[in-house]
Amino acid sequence: MRAADSTARVGRLVWMDMDLWKRRVKQRAEGNGLARARSRVLEALLAAYAEGSLGAPVPAGSTFGTVERGGCRVYLDESVCERAEARWKIQEQARRGGDPGFGLLCEVLLREYAEGRVELRITAAPAGSAGSVAA
Repeated sequence: MRAADSTARVGRLVWMDMDLWKRRVKQRAEGNGLARARSRVLEALLAAYAEGSLGAPVPAGSTFGTVERGGCRVYLDESVCERAEARWKIQEQARRGGDPGFGLLCEVLLREYAEGRVELRITAAPAGSAGSVAA
């Protein structure tokens, strides 16, 4: 996840577990010093999933469908969303058929983060050739 870049992030409503987004992810992000960056947390998770370095396991006996869902506002890089969604559709259509929603992918990844099974690390790098490198 880059701290500052010029990528346009489109605001979108993602249909997912509202308690997960508004309370549990927020609490974990605050604990990680990312309280105002929940959309960037989700974007980093989606990018890692799209690249194949993070899985999106749907747990057996999950309670998806039994929680209150609503439109949660997130700001994401569209190309990251498109790549992650393409991988998700292939994975889930092969596993259970149908057309899996993007909100479910977000929810699965965010649940992994909120429950501490995924760690995010922020790295800093100089823009261009100026500045120093942070390790």
